[in-house]
Amino acid sequence: MIEQRGESLAIRTGPLSDSPGRYCPLSTRFSSLRVAHISVALVILKWGVLALLPLMLVFGAASDTFTLNPVQRVAMPHRYSITGWEVRNFPDKWLHLLTTLLPVGEKSDSEKRDDLHKYFDLGRELLIADDALNRAMADPVAGGVAPLQDDVERLTAERLALRDGVEETIESALSTAIRESGLTPWERLVFPPVDIRLAGPPVLLLTSPRDRIERQHEVLMDPDISLVVRERLEDSLMADHDVAAISFQVGGLAAYPASVLDSLPMEYTFRASAHEWMHHYMAFRPLGQKMFTSPAMVTLNETLADIVGREIGDRAGELLSDGVDPPSPQAAPQPAPESGLHGRDEHFGFNEEMRETRLRVDELLAKGRVDEAEAYMEERRLFFVENGYPIRRLNQAYFAFHGTYAENAASSSPIAGQLHRFRDLSPDLRTFVLRMADISSYPQFLERLEVLERETASVVP
Repeated sequence: MIEQRGESLAIRTGPLSDSPGRYCPLSTRFSSLRVAHISVALVILKWGVLALLPLMLVFGAASDTFTLNPVQRVAMPHRYSITGWEVRNFPDKWLHLLTTLLPVGEKSDSEKRDDLHKYFDLGRELLIADDALNRAMADPVAGGVAPLQDDVERLTAERLALRDGVEETIESALSTAIRESGLTPWERLVFPPVDIRLAGPPVLLLTSPRDRIERQHEVLMDPDISLVVRERLEDSLMADHDVAAISFQVGGLAAYPASVLDSLPMEYTFRASAHEWMHHYMAFRPLGQKMFTSPAMVTLNETLADIVGREIGDRAGELLSDGVDPPSPQAAPQPAPESGLHGRDEHFGFNEEMRETRLRVDELLAKGRVDEAEAYMEERRLFFVENGYPIRRLNQAYFAFHGTYAENAASSSPIAGQLHRFRDLSPDLRTFVLRMADISSYPQFLERLEVLERETASVVP
């Protein structure tokens, strides 16, 4: 989740599901009268959460300031508006939900699964078509741009026509997985309601000091900002303020509805959606409300969301798999999209090489050898590019962001191992999450982990 202070964040839900392990449409379970009552209740609940969540996040975040930092100043013409996102997307989604509750035209579960798979198949076709179009535009002499542009527009339109229904299918499966886990205050109602929008999340521009790895200043920018402009902003910050800077499109944003990158593969879409829901869930609890009080608390929240998102997302995938094997819950985390998910060498050990890079950079910076560290990072960047990972910039800001996610190879934080141990010492996901929810600081987390270790040791024969 990326914080943008001074604007609200928000929330919503998909259709309810049947008993745990079974996915079914509302029309097979409720009478039209009960559906009408439920639809009204859902709308009221969504607007209530939309009003409450921003307050929880604001009071839990660090104090605000009216002074623009350098990143905010250079990005001002391209600033992303969370309020604008909510105004554009929140009403449309719940209005679409109300229309789907009508008995006319209700799709069966198998039709919904077909639409789900078609949506992601079209996404793969669109990536290929986009690449072909970009190549043709780079060589205008070759011609053939017009039909390629038509292909991109056709695939985009077909995918957009399926999007609302696919989002609700994913939301419903995630809601069922959450209910199965026991993370619901009431028997049937998931709170906060699961609500996602498959779209292009914003671009994050951030800086780090050159002599250490630290998230210094950051701002969200319009997802359509060009790479040329992004690089100009980065260069300006590095030249004028002696910092490391980087920008990239984030995989998700815990606004309401949550914005989830629409070019992710299906299984990672489930995980990313569950990750953002975990941020919504924790926004009403001490762990989430204290998220921005320290870098360690940011990492604790993000890494917890990764772990829980993987478990819930993979379970949702099982519910929708229809006999197709889901991804392993213990699958190694993948590098960020801009680290090179496309065209990579499958025999290259990205995680091991990136972890080695991070540790060496930490060592050089700790000794004050900044120039040497930066020369080393550029050398390693070229090494990654040669092995199929087109990393555009590898600098302190790159590590500052990716290091927030402790499971990421670019992180040197011990929090991933500590959280995995905490999960191992918890009998189930519900216990794990509830034990974490009321933690207000990283020292308190370490104390809680130590207590669990002692309790476990005392019962071992």
